[in-house]
Amino acid sequence: MNLKTLIFLPVLLSSNWVFSGSYTDTATVVSVDKVYREHTIREPYQDCYIKEFYQGDSDGSATNEIVGGLFGGLIGNQFGSGSGKDAMTIAGALLGASLAHDDELAQAKTGRVVSREICETKYRVSAKKRLSHYQVEYEYDGRAFTYTTQRKPYSDTIEIKVDVSPK
Repeated sequence: MNLKTLIFLPVLLSSNWVFSGSYTDTATVVSVDKVYREHTIREPYQDCYIKEFYQGDSDGSATNEIVGGLFGGLIGNQFGSGSGKDAMTIAGALLGASLAHDDELAQAKTGRVVSREICETKYRVSAKKRLSHYQVEYEYDGRAFTYTTQRKPYSDTIEIKVDVSPK
């Protein structure tokens, strides 16, 4: 870098600073509006109650019916001949499964009613409007401007920053 550049560059940069800058001034507040937002509130609570259940001796599976059908089919297969043998096998399987099912129902009827406390978490939902922010309209140099803020201005004027720069 030569000496001319070292002298010329600061002069060039300082000339831009002369034409640009900022200062503080006051503006007139025209209006201040409260802006509300609706909030959803969910409050949990426990809903407990007694529920009766029928508790039988049945296991609830189809195993008994399947085994009954197999034994019935084996016994039915011992009777008849030709296509009659096939019919007796099917009839024996159906009868065996039906008997096993009826036996399971009879055992289930010997069950009892059991009471249990059931608790469920439920929610009460409500909506409330709450203050979100303020929308402030102000006038400066014959023009209207707006901005939002969390704090309400407490006077008829506000301080603003004015930036001045060349086009």
